[in-house]
Amino acid sequence: MKRWNYIGLALVALLASGCESEQETQRPPVRVKTISVGFPEILPDQVFTGEVEPKKSVVLTAPYGGTLTKLCVRKGKRVGGGQAVAVIRSQSVESARQIAEASLDQARDANERLQKVYASGAIPEIQKIDIETQLAKAEATAAAARRAVADGTVKTPYRGVIGELYVDQGMEVLPGQRLALLMDMSSLNIRIDVHENDISSVVVGTPAIVSVPALGLENLSAVVSERGYVASPLTRSYSCILRLADKNPKLMPGMVVKASLAVPEVTGDRRIVVPAAAVRMDTEGKYVWTVVDGRACKVHIVPDGYSGRGIIVSEGLSAGDKVIVEGFQKVSTGMEVTE
Repeated sequence: MKRWNYIGLALVALLASGCESEQETQRPPVRVKTISVGFPEILPDQVFTGEVEPKKSVVLTAPYGGTLTKLCVRKGKRVGGGQAVAVIRSQSVESARQIAEASLDQARDANERLQKVYASGAIPEIQKIDIETQLAKAEATAAAARRAVADGTVKTPYRGVIGELYVDQGMEVLPGQRLALLMDMSSLNIRIDVHENDISSVVVGTPAIVSVPALGLENLSAVVSERGYVASPLTRSYSCILRLADKNPKLMPGMVVKASLAVPEVTGDRRIVVPAAAVRMDTEGKYVWTVVDGRACKVHIVPDGYSGRGIIVSEGLSAGDKVIVEGFQKVSTGMEVTE
């Protein structure tokens, strides 16, 4: 009886495994997105991540140390050119002005006395010149002292918006300490970083399409207005500026954007580049998933650096290979896929 029970259990297990195999064979193909790698004359639109920034900005600083007696603005306030931002009072600067004014009064008094007796010939010419020189020095010193006191009122150099405040009223500030950030919001630009391998193909005037995920904005027209000439020592990329064709009141500085522009391939450049997100790693090294005859195939690659478009591949792929860029998390070797 035990033997027949074992035989029955084995038959049940065999039938169950057969059903599972049949279900696996009937499983629908996995949907994936692929790109064909190759050497096109014009690369597809290059997507760069950047951010919105004001037309120009400046950090207003304290001209000298002292007490911040008055803060005339708040964060987000629109200000005009020449408007007061903060007032700094320094006892040493005020004392220097008082000393300079006293010295000027003394020099003026000496000069008035000189003029009364000089005509009679009682004072030689050299003494007259010396007194007049002392008067000129006193006037210059007093003027400089007045300017120093006036500089205690920090003013805006142009119209804009106060983006940041770094101090509070009543604080003791140091010479050169940051007070506020002034941003010119008359127009907004897009700053993107272009890798050194692609910067030679970017020129001023190249059209671009910008999208702002945070606002759900897409297909904003822009153009390359400035091309960077100094590379970042860390990323080996150049900062380029895109100018938007139309203003959008919803845009704010610091928002992340995606900019797409058609960059011509460098003449003679025969590199194969795949998106960095499509490259995986296992115990044998880096690999990508490709589609061969409708089935997924794991292909190990040899990276050869980075580009603004992704990872450069020196071995493992050939022109025309289809690389899975979306849906590769759901595939395995030999699995049927649909593009």
